[in-house]
Amino acid sequence: MGRHFFLKKLLTQIKLSAYLYILTKNNTMNNPYIVSDSSATLVYEGKPYTLSSSQPNFLPFKKALMRGDFSEAVNYLDIKKTISNWSSGQLFVENGKAYYGKEELHGVIVDKLLDLIQQGLDTYAPFVQFIKNLLDNPSKSSVDELYDFLSYKSLPIDSDGYVIGYKGVANDFWSLSGNTETTVLQGEVNERGQIKNNVGDVIEVQRRCVDDNRRNHCSQGLHIGSFDYAKSWSGSDGKLLMVRFNPKDAVSVPEDCSCQKLRVCKYEIVEEIVIDDSSEIEKPFYGVYTNGNVDEDYEDYDDDYDDDESEDHWGDNS
Repeated sequence: MGRHFFLKKLLTQIKLSAYLYILTKNNTMNNPYIVSDSSATLVYEGKPYTLSSSQPNFLPFKKALMRGDFSEAVNYLDIKKTISNWSSGQLFVENGKAYYGKEELHGVIVDKLLDLIQQGLDTYAPFVQFIKNLLDNPSKSSVDELYDFLSYKSLPIDSDGYVIGYKGVANDFWSLSGNTETTVLQGEVNERGQIKNNVGDVIEVQRRCVDDNRRNHCSQGLHIGSFDYAKSWSGSDGKLLMVRFNPKDAVSVPEDCSCQKLRVCKYEIVEEIVIDDSSEIEKPFYGVYTNGNVDEDYEDYDDDYDDDESEDHWGDNS
């Protein structure tokens, strides 16, 4: 028992000595620090501060330490200052609530904000553009329902502030159902009202042709789903597409299927993807779009971030 206690104490002393050695080695302007994949510690003005990798302000804090910018690192210890600094003051926290200007941000949107900060995205522009797009939606109920769709899983946004979603179509890229009474503004339509979904196409219908009543589970409109839902819809014989849509074009989120599908009046087909669980994008930010092209090697992205339905279920023009 005594030998076990001695060995445990010796091991603790060795770890402490190694810790102090690293702190001394990284001593810059009397501000020793230590960083690892799981935590970062700074001794600032005689006081130690530590953040774990599970905290949203960890990566900005770690980056500031590595640059030797200790005053900035201290600001990242406070999540309020982190949000304000990251967004150049466009976003702020007051009385426990996050705001963009006078607009209070919904809980799901705050989660997305923290995900982007935790990811290490150096620019706030995509998130602010996402908020602006959201506020351009003419319907309050559409915005409120969109929160339900976004809360199913953390769907990523792109540099234009669009949301990435998924869509299942037939093997020949035609929608599996159609409505001849829908006014299609952009896209190829056949005599049955089905729409062709070629990669790079923008599909748009009159907003008034999209059912805004979420209680109508199967109804008119263009449909986008979560990865899980779209994959089940495409089946083994269909195609699974990655699409993106502007939040302002969201119309309604039917109450069925755990709010995994969304009716919109416009979307763009980004690419065809493999019908495989590994194809789902789990990062909160995805690529840069320029004239329909995607560049996943966005310079502001931090690589340290790792971290049976019937055919009618989609409704018309799905």
